[in-house]
Amino acid sequence: LEKDVVLGNAVMDMYVKCGMPSKALKVFEALPFRDVVSFNTLISGFSQQGQSHEALDLYDQMQNEGLYPDIVTFICMLKVCGSTRAIAKGKLIHEEIKNNRDLLEKDIALGNALVDMYAKCGELSRAREVLKELPLRNAASWNALIVGYAQKGQVHEVLNCFEEMKSEGLSPDEVTLLCVLNACSHAGLVDKAQTVFGDMTKKYGISPNLQHHTCMVMAFGSGGYFDKAISVIKTIPSPVDPTVWIALLDACRKWGNVRLGMLAFDQALQLDPNRAGAYVLMASIYAGAGMQEDAEKVEAMRVKFCSPEEVGNKHVGG
Repeated sequence: LEKDVVLGNAVMDMYVKCGMPSKALKVFEALPFRDVVSFNTLISGFSQQGQSHEALDLYDQMQNEGLYPDIVTFICMLKVCGSTRAIAKGKLIHEEIKNNRDLLEKDIALGNALVDMYAKCGELSRAREVLKELPLRNAASWNALIVGYAQKGQVHEVLNCFEEMKSEGLSPDEVTLLCVLNACSHAGLVDKAQTVFGDMTKKYGISPNLQHHTCMVMAFGSGGYFDKAISVIKTIPSPVDPTVWIALLDACRKWGNVRLGMLAFDQALQLDPNRAGAYVLMASIYAGAGMQEDAEKVEAMRVKFCSPEEVGNKHVGG
């Protein structure tokens, strides 16, 4: 029987990794008996496919069958609770974890999953309390909280966490720095963004990726520092993603910079002529400058080159 369940778990794992949890469920139901690994495999499969209710039901079934969750189970379930904002269930799971505090001392990922669950459910003060209580912390622990504050637009909390994290002797990673740069960009803290961006390579040994560069283009552009925004773009390895030029286009719309807007629009279209957001922004720039005929030409181009779905959606990120 033990061999049967090991083989069955392996087959389930194969189906889960192939994105077929319903097939894995059939194997699961046919097993002569099930262990924690059986449940973990299926819970993970359903959660990865966004089938959160099925994962929650399996967790209850597992306990009804007298099996106690392990670290893998708890991490999977906390991710499910965070993605569905099932805070009540998440708190119950937290209580179970607290009943066995050794778990948090064994696996830092479990503590990070707890912080992440509370942050995604919007309970940021509780997420911070949990973070401070963790016996082990790393950059990912702080990132879970920083991302939560960033999504709520709480820039000062993002920066406070950033400083507190460094005061503990922890180095920020790419995710930390992206959140900080994004927060500074949206809050208009250009000098702070420039300092953090400069420190990436010098102090932290991290090469900026496309998203970091885009944040700096947004920060400089929103502040009206177009020469600096262009300088950042020139440092990006070719080919430059159209997202960067669209970020510059958005800044041109804000400041009514038609000349630079035309350049950014042309560059964006060379890279992706089907990007609806570029047409929307350029049309807005022309309309704001009283160039209605040009705005109508750009709108006609959008209808011609973009999909019907994008034509109907005038969201600038399209």
